[in-house]
Amino acid sequence: MKSLKHISLAITMLCCFLSFSQEKTITGTVSDKNEVLPFVVVQIKGNKTFTHTDFDGKFSIKAKVGDTLLFSFIGYDSVKVKIKKRTNTLNIVLISNTILLQETYSVKSSIRK
Repeated sequence: MKSLKHISLAITMLCCFLSFSQEKTITGTVSDKNEVLPFVVVQIKGNKTFTHTDFDGKFSIKAKVGDTLLFSFIGYDSVKVKIKKRTNTLNIVLISNTILLQETYSVKSSIRK
């Protein structure tokens, strides 16, 4: 009888553990101040899993609670967002990094000369 209780307790604990580590689908939109941004890289930090936003700036990625999503796009500052229990939809606004754009332009200008 005691072994049956131990087995049922172990199964219950295993089910609880598995439910906490399940992946869920995170969706959202990435934009700057004026318009949506296509082809923004959305990556789970420390993992090889990634996706891109579509032409409408929308994305969908499977992540676990506790994962950190990294949003990056050339000419914009990267944004990190930690996934919480209630996180299902994210609307991310990237900020333009004009210093990076000026450096890129300077390199291209010097190559042409």
